[in-house]
Amino acid sequence: MDLNYFYTFKEVVKWGSYTQTAEELGYAQSSVTTQIKKLEEHYQVKLFERVGRKMRLTQSGEQLYDYVKGIIKLADEAEEQMRSDSNLKGSVRIGTVESLAAYFITPFIKSLKQQHPELRILLESGLCPNLIEGTMDGTYDIALLLDRLQKHPELTTIPIRQEEMVLIAPPDHPLTKLDEVTLKRLETETLILTEEGCSYRVLLEQLLQEEEVQAKSVISFSSLEAIKQCVADDLGIALLPRIAVERDVRNGNIVALPFHQNNIKIYTQVMYQQKKWISPPLKQFLSLLES
Repeated sequence: MDLNYFYTFKEVVKWGSYTQTAEELGYAQSSVTTQIKKLEEHYQVKLFERVGRKMRLTQSGEQLYDYVKGIIKLADEAEEQMRSDSNLKGSVRIGTVESLAAYFITPFIKSLKQQHPELRILLESGLCPNLIEGTMDGTYDIALLLDRLQKHPELTTIPIRQEEMVLIAPPDHPLTKLDEVTLKRLETETLILTEEGCSYRVLLEQLLQEEEVQAKSVISFSSLEAIKQCVADDLGIALLPRIAVERDVRNGNIVALPFHQNNIKIYTQVMYQQKKWISPPLKQFLSLLES
């Protein structure tokens, strides 16, 4: 059995589409269809069924997928073990949240790429619960989270640093005149929040609920840049990591309010499977992060 068929199969599962898989892999769509057909003929089962516009695994497909993930993992490890450490090859799959992808992780990736130009680094952003799940099922080699300190019986967690959270507002906002902004003062404000499931949105909502504070209105965006622009345009206030707003505060587009909540403790942290073989590229990347 050609190992490439397994890689193609895994990508079809990821994208739910032969067309999207072909685009991502640089294949003709007919090539993707042929490879899946050969797998079905080999195992004498149907692997996918069409549900609307998406391809979904059949029960037999789900069984094969569990094996394929293990086969690909072992194949990647074997390839990386055989490579010389002086110019690492292979791939590193990293999952992270948008704020770390945009404002934290890029110097470390750049350093690794400069040392090992043939190394393939796959970076994908998502919400913390999805990143943890992706680390568990092998989608990511490691995940960088911005969340409360995580503990999981099957994952190793390495705290990197605590991140300061900042409540931001437009420069002429009335709250800028206060010595301290309390949760109660948010009752009359429009809150501009990140998407549901984001760790610091969850923490803020829990605090507001505990204090029985109901904001006047809520606007939600998945984009940090959109949130900052809305704040600058005086549409509301937002709670974001300082690393994401430092430049905007420095430029005077927004201001950081005197909002101090010791209960909002968010950490940049790395997670990976406890039983995972740590390849040389991963070792170097973890070393860069920890230093």
